[in-house]
Amino acid sequence: MTDQEMIKVFQNPGKEYRGTPFWSWNTKLDPRDLEWQIKQFKKMGMGGFYIHTRVGLDTEYLGEEYMECVKKCAEIAKKEELYCCLYDEDRWPSGYGGGRVTARKEFRGRNLLITPYRKGTKVYSERNSDSMASPSPQGNGTFLAAYEIALYPDGTLKSYRRCEEDEAAKEGHRIWYVYLEIAHDSPWFNGQSYVDTLNPKAIRCFLDSTHKKYEKAVGELFGKTIPSIFTDEPQFGKKRYLGSADSKEEVMLPYTDDFAESYRKKYGEEFLDFLPELLWELPERKYSRHRYAYHDHVTERFTEAYSDQVGSWCEKHHLALVGHMMEEPTLQSQTQALGEVMRCLRGFTLPGIDMLCDAREYTTAKQAQSVSHQYGRRGVVSELYGVTNWDFDFRRHKLQGDWQAALGITNRVHHLNWMSMGGEAKRDYPAAIGFQSPWYEEYQQIETHFSRLNVALTRGIPFVKIGVIHPVESMWLLFGPNEQTGMARQELDRQFFNVTEWLLFGMQDFDYISESLLPAQWKNGKVGAMEYEVIIVPCCLTLRKTTLSILREMKSAGKEIIFVGKLASYVDAYLSNEVKKFAETCTQIECKKIDLIEVLEKYRVIDMRFQGEKHLKKPNHKKNWNGERTEKYLYQMRRDGDNKWLFLANGREMADSDLVLPDDVKVVLDGVWDLEKWDTDTGEVSEIQTEIKKGKTIFYERFYEQDSLLIRMLPKQQRRIEIDCRQEEKTNWKKKDLYKVPVELIREEPNVLVLDQPEYDFDGRGYQGTEEILRLDNLLRKQLNLPLRRAALAQPWTKKDDGKITPIRLRYQIVCKDDLGQIEFAMEHLDAAEVYLDGKRIETRNKAGYFVDPCIQKIVFPTMTRGDHIIELVIYFSEKINLESCYLLGDFLAYVNGSRTVLCAYPNHKQENGQEIILQAAWGSLTEQGFPFYGGNVIYRMEMDLDPGEYQLEISKFRSPLLAVFVDGKDVGRIYRSPYRISFLIVESGRHVLEIKSFGNRINTFGAIHNCDEQEIYFDPNAWRTIDESWAYEYQLKKTGILKAPVLWKKECVKNESD
Repeated sequence: MTDQEMIKVFQNPGKEYRGTPFWSWNTKLDPRDLEWQIKQFKKMGMGGFYIHTRVGLDTEYLGEEYMECVKKCAEIAKKEELYCCLYDEDRWPSGYGGGRVTARKEFRGRNLLITPYRKGTKVYSERNSDSMASPSPQGNGTFLAAYEIALYPDGTLKSYRRCEEDEAAKEGHRIWYVYLEIAHDSPWFNGQSYVDTLNPKAIRCFLDSTHKKYEKAVGELFGKTIPSIFTDEPQFGKKRYLGSADSKEEVMLPYTDDFAESYRKKYGEEFLDFLPELLWELPERKYSRHRYAYHDHVTERFTEAYSDQVGSWCEKHHLALVGHMMEEPTLQSQTQALGEVMRCLRGFTLPGIDMLCDAREYTTAKQAQSVSHQYGRRGVVSELYGVTNWDFDFRRHKLQGDWQAALGITNRVHHLNWMSMGGEAKRDYPAAIGFQSPWYEEYQQIETHFSRLNVALTRGIPFVKIGVIHPVESMWLLFGPNEQTGMARQELDRQFFNVTEWLLFGMQDFDYISESLLPAQWKNGKVGAMEYEVIIVPCCLTLRKTTLSILREMKSAGKEIIFVGKLASYVDAYLSNEVKKFAETCTQIECKKIDLIEVLEKYRVIDMRFQGEKHLKKPNHKKNWNGERTEKYLYQMRRDGDNKWLFLANGREMADSDLVLPDDVKVVLDGVWDLEKWDTDTGEVSEIQTEIKKGKTIFYERFYEQDSLLIRMLPKQQRRIEIDCRQEEKTNWKKKDLYKVPVELIREEPNVLVLDQPEYDFDGRGYQGTEEILRLDNLLRKQLNLPLRRAALAQPWTKKDDGKITPIRLRYQIVCKDDLGQIEFAMEHLDAAEVYLDGKRIETRNKAGYFVDPCIQKIVFPTMTRGDHIIELVIYFSEKINLESCYLLGDFLAYVNGSRTVLCAYPNHKQENGQEIILQAAWGSLTEQGFPFYGGNVIYRMEMDLDPGEYQLEISKFRSPLLAVFVDGKDVGRIYRSPYRISFLIVESGRHVLEIKSFGNRINTFGAIHNCDEQEIYFDPNAWRTIDESWAYEYQLKKTGILKAPVLWKKECVKNESD
């Protein structure tokens, strides 16, 4: 590709570089809705979508009607030049085929129940029904073994022997029993269970029931319009451990029917003969090789059965296997759910990650990126933005995407775009990024930024000099009682995190090296596709014999081997001094940041340090960090022929969203280069001024909080003289605060009053007191003996309508302080309700459109006069009807006092072009100005006299996804990130109109407005159903709109000193 061709693609990236969000199929599918929604993806700048069934699907999963919709979507996507990607499960985790696979008992998950209670002596009542693979013990398993256990006073194993199930324990001993339990039914798995992911036959059944059905329906489009299939959180039953050695708690461990047989073939021993060593510690702080072997064997059985098999099928059928595993970030978490994440990703075409709650899981991203690098994959997929709530704004979208791009993420799968928000779907781990969010058409500027990044960051090959042996296998040795081994596990994870962050933020990029994958990867001086110059062996307890052998070969080939911290005293979990002997011939350092960074200095390709003073929280509060490494930025470097690509991004969370706190930095690159800035906002390419000193290329940059920088590095054709290229622009800006300028406010949607605390009558005995609507839904379902709506619920498509209908009555009291104009009423399931206003029935057949989503239908109310009014609903309730909030819509102001609300007319307003304009509006939160539940866009309008010249408008404090600015009706751009300024020109003096559109979010309309835990970050469906101190009947509302008056800056000429 020539430079001109490259620039053309960069300016207008194709679908292959763009994101493909999850499209949540969460309702009764209607083919008429598909095309319109697919076209919205294109408006958002997406490259396609993933068909993803989620909570609420009411069309049979993989049935004939479902598959016809899949076919139609593929046809529409092809016509629209988009990708139609697949998802392999009904919700998650992948593998159970919507319940079809595990309807066969032989394919249900298996676990060992290790218990001090003999079968029949303990009553089990609870059943876990969440979305995890770990069932609850039931006490109905098949007996496998019993052990007579004796412990030393310190809790270590004194002795153990296998015994009979009915044998009595000798004095000082205890009998423990082992039963094979089969996973129980669960509503989350549609009345079935999760699958046995250690059983290749079960996963083959999964492929037959899912992938082959897609192949039959749309297989001719595989590798074309349908490039990939997403697998989500495959796992095995979570491994447990004892709290203390002498406890009587039960432990469950993953297992499968032929595990003992395959274990015997691998290790030549009987697995059950040594099982107690999995739970209890050996004396004298020795480690158990049997414990190590179990964890290794479970991991391999899982990887072979699932990832390898599914990946092989996909490759054969021209589908890319993409997706992510479960519990990846820590050594302990991946040990419990997967064994080892890197091994599990080997079968993926695009290994992936899942980043929820705007977390910063650097280890998770690095593990997937390392597998991608070593297997020569095109990139890494990320399911991102999930569980961030409705008020997650554009600056955070960019920040989260940027740091992940710096760690190799190239394929963005946005979580989540709802087909519908009916019923429980509206609480399905929001926010929704689709048409229900009033900013969705603006998203193309975020997506175009990342697509331009991908044009560069999918070219060439990674430029990484450092490999780090992954220490997860040492964690396996520490999987004993929490009281004895918990601190050791925490310390190993702390060292794992430390080494990761020291390297990343010390600007020394690296890859992890999996010990289990290394023997097959090591060839011709490379680890797969990667050639490292230095290998770090971090704090480990054990190394594989194969690893040690390859490390010796690497050292002989001229690579430096650096041992960090405590040396492993075991090889293959056998006590050995081989590591110590080899380390004596290598570099050894303590596990300290300064030691690690200094020993790697010779391999450095980039450094980034503060230049000059840095503002902290106050304008007059500065600290001289001059010369200090930033410890804030991440980078990715790629070799593209003779050139290189460099991407720099902020890797930390936002320090303060309301302050402008720039970093002035000095960047030093190894080698002599010409530098080009490839601007991902504008698509423009420009030269970066540089200095050349001592064989290094230096440039200076000011980074604001949400900034990132893409650079192409080209070999310098001729050495320049060493000059300081920094040139301070001599510019003065005159400030004008706009807080005294009159402002008008225009809504783009009717104002809204949420009705969610009615009186109720379920049985015709009269109205009870008020209750919140979701709590009422629970009360009613308990009364009718129906399943409660919570995070885990069987899909509607699995249930047949039994025809049972129960009439119930709800009553809302509305207080109007003034006469109001036309009011609209909106609710779900309007056709299953009768609506009365002040005792008069309102016709519900004449719909007036919908509010936010087609599931929330509107009707027109008569004019509401000053005084108290009663809205009464008769709802004909059935299992598939949900009690949800209702909404009053219109031109009114609403005020909240605790849990009570009141409606008022606008005191100062006018009509203009059919719009209601509020006069004498004010800056500050809209929530307190009569719009407590409003989630639409608003326009702030000002008129003022301006002279000709260049201006900048600054809006630094707002609670809005982004702001759009218009001058005299002309769109001059968007504000969503620091320094929160937009430039524009005034040509003629006189009166000018300045308008600022503040895009809304639905946090106060559909958010968890009774959750009073202000520290809550995990917004799953149960965040709307908090209890005790986390619950309030009083509304817990967020600030919205522009919270501080804008500032206008006018550029003034500065004469040169020579003038």
